[in-house]
Order: sequence, then structure tokens, then C-alpha cells
Amino acid sequence: MKDTLQWKAGGKWFPVVDLGRCSRCEGCIELAPEVFRYNRETGCIEVMDLPEYPRDKVDEAIKNCPEDCISWEQ
Repeated sequence: MKDTLQWKAGGKWFPVVDLGRCSRCEGCIELAPEVFRYNRETGCIEVMDLPEYPRDKVDEAIKNCPEDCISWEQ
């Protein structure tokens, strides 16, 4: 299995944070700082726009998110 998740069924997969459920604990940033960041202006966690996302790191962030608010979407 590839270390990055890019194409499946003809579309790009990317991580999404449900901001309504996010407690801004910043655990995702600690686990995958190349994918997630904190926007001081909005006070929200953001997903960086990348051509590919490191599947193992995003999956680890999903697994360890206390609010279960990170998922993969196409």
C-alpha cells in the first residue's frame, strides 16, 4: 500500500476537520505538522493544500483525535 493517498475511483482524497466538533487540542498538528496547522486569525485547525497527503500520518491523527472530527473525503 502506498504511503500517500492521492487517487481512488478517479478523485483525490484529502483529510477534513469537522470544525463544529473540533476542540482545538492540536494533537493533529503534533502528529502531522506537514498536514495540519492552527490559524490564529480564525482560531481553527486547517488542512494544508497538498498534492498528496501522508496516509500513515493522517490515519494516526484520525485514530488519536479525541473528538473524532478528522476524516478522509473525496
